[in-house]
Amino acid sequence: MADKFLFIPEKGTVLVSNGSNVRKGFPRKSADLVKKLIEDTQLSYVGYVLDGETVEQNSKWYLTPGGDFFWSGGVKDILAVPSGQKIICKPLEKLICTQSFGKRPEFYAPLGSPKGHNGLDFRTKLGNNPNDWKRDVFAVLDGTISEATETPTNGKYVRIAHDNGYESVYLHLSLMLVSKGQRVLARSKIGVSGNSGSASEAPHLHFGYRPQKYDKSNGYMGYIDPTPCFIDEIKYA
Repeated sequence: MADKFLFIPEKGTVLVSNGSNVRKGFPRKSADLVKKLIEDTQLSYVGYVLDGETVEQNSKWYLTPGGDFFWSGGVKDILAVPSGQKIICKPLEKLICTQSFGKRPEFYAPLGSPKGHNGLDFRTKLGNNPNDWKRDVFAVLDGTISEATETPTNGKYVRIAHDNGYESVYLHLSLMLVSKGQRVLARSKIGVSGNSGSASEAPHLHFGYRPQKYDKSNGYMGYIDPTPCFIDEIKYA
């Protein structure tokens, strides 16, 4: 096994399960044992690798601040992951925001978001052709599809539960290419943008981001402003 791994920076804290171990320097079971962890121990991490030794079909290992590793299969719960880190990939090839977070509370209050727009709207019509507005939509992080369905308000939409304890949602699609329970990687194609649902006023992609254990009373249906989390630059119309 190579000693260089695909490292993904991300700070957080987890509760570990009984029998979990911290291994010195390398994400593999044969690495020297640093310490044994008892159940419900809180342990901080500064990132993870997805190509460590595979244990029970899981090769994700967390990196401790001291440079050692512990297997993600020994994690019982993610306690906290700061939301302001630049970890989100772009859901479209071009990010042109037409409506930012928190806008038009008078419009969104009847829809259940009294403080305003609970996500980011991205333009999908990029050329001069008025009928050219269907764009490929991509997952922003690794995760599992928790919803791929349709409602009168949202239209066709996909929701993904991510490994970092957050979830993302993609509304008003014309086509869904995934199903509930499916595992997807960041930048996997999950659908095609559209104009479905009564909340859509024109073809676009509505993107939302919130903790899986969200605050229902925050005024945005638990969603947070994802703008600071994007790796790529967002341009504004």
